[in-house]
Amino acid sequence: MAANLRLVRPPQGNDEARWAAVARRDSSADGSFWSCVKTTGVYCRPSCAGRPKRENVFFVESRADAEAAGFRPCKRCRPDRFVAGSLSERIDAIDWPRVHDALNAQGWAALGRLLSDEDCASLIDGYSDDERYRSTIVMRRHGFGEGEYRYFSYKPPEVVSTLRTRAYEKLAPLANEWSAAMKEKGLAYPASHEAYRRRCAAAGQTRPTPLILKYGLGDYNRLHQDLYGGETFPVQIAVLLSQPGKDFSGGEFVMTEQAPRRQSRAVVAPLEKGSAIAFAVNDRPVEGAHGIYRVKMRHGVSVVTEGERYCLGVIFHDAA
Repeated sequence: MAANLRLVRPPQGNDEARWAAVARRDSSADGSFWSCVKTTGVYCRPSCAGRPKRENVFFVESRADAEAAGFRPCKRCRPDRFVAGSLSERIDAIDWPRVHDALNAQGWAALGRLLSDEDCASLIDGYSDDERYRSTIVMRRHGFGEGEYRYFSYKPPEVVSTLRTRAYEKLAPLANEWSAAMKEKGLAYPASHEAYRRRCAAAGQTRPTPLILKYGLGDYNRLHQDLYGGETFPVQIAVLLSQPGKDFSGGEFVMTEQAPRRQSRAVVAPLEKGSAIAFAVNDRPVEGAHGIYRVKMRHGVSVVTEGERYCLGVIFHDAA
C-alpha cells in the first residue's frame, strides 16, 4: 500500500461510467478525469494500458488534485505529458498557489507541460521566418556564450502572446508580495499585462522581449539576468521546445542563487519538451533570522553535446 495518500474529493455520481472508460482504455476520455491507483501511488490517463483492480482506484478532476493527494505520474501513460484544451485553459489549470510557494521557497517552480508537440513544432519551424522577429543576437559577439536567439516582433504568434498575458495575471500578485517584502518603492504591478506594458512604455521600454533561443553542438549560455531597463518584472518563464535525449543531449537549464555572505548554490531544473519553468529574474526575498534579505538569481544553459535545442523565453517587461 502506498503511503501518505489521501482522497481529496468524495466519489462522484459518474464514477462507474469513468471506470467503464478505464476498463476499455478509452483515449477519448483522456484529460476529462484521472484515475488514481492506491496500491501503486500513481495516477493515470483513462487510456493507460495498466490493469488495476476497481477497489484500488478512485478518480479526480485534475492532475493537481492527484498530486495534492500524494500520487505521482504513471511512467507508462505519462499523464504529465498530456496536453488538452486551449492554452488559456492549460494556464488556468496550473496549481498557482503551489507555484507561488515554490517560487518563495526556492526561486523557481515547474509549471508542467504547457505546449503541445504541434505548438513546439510551429515555433521551431518559424525560427527561420525573418518577419516574425525584430532582431537576432549572436551570443559570441557579445560574450554571452555560443548560439543565438531572436526577439519576436510587435505581433508574436498567438501562443506567445497568450502565454505572456495570461501567465502575467497569475504572477502579478506574487510580484507585488515580493516588492512589498523587499520594501521597493514605486507603483504596484497592475493586474493586466496590457497595463504593465503601458508602464514599461512610460519608462522608455517599448520593445517586446519574448524570444526563441537556438543552440547547436557546443553551444551554451553563460549565467545572466534578463534586465532591459529600470522597469523589471521579477519572474519570467522558459518553455523547452525540443525533447532531451532525442533532439539534443546536454543543454541543461541551470540556475544559481547568491545569498549574502554565502557561496553560490547551483540548481539544474528538469525540463521536457513543451514543459515550462517560472523563475526569479533577479532578486527575491527570503525570510531569515533577522528579517527579510535578498537572494540574487541567475540562469543559463550548459553545453549542448549533441543535436539542437530550442527554447521559448517569456519575459514580461519590455526593453528600452
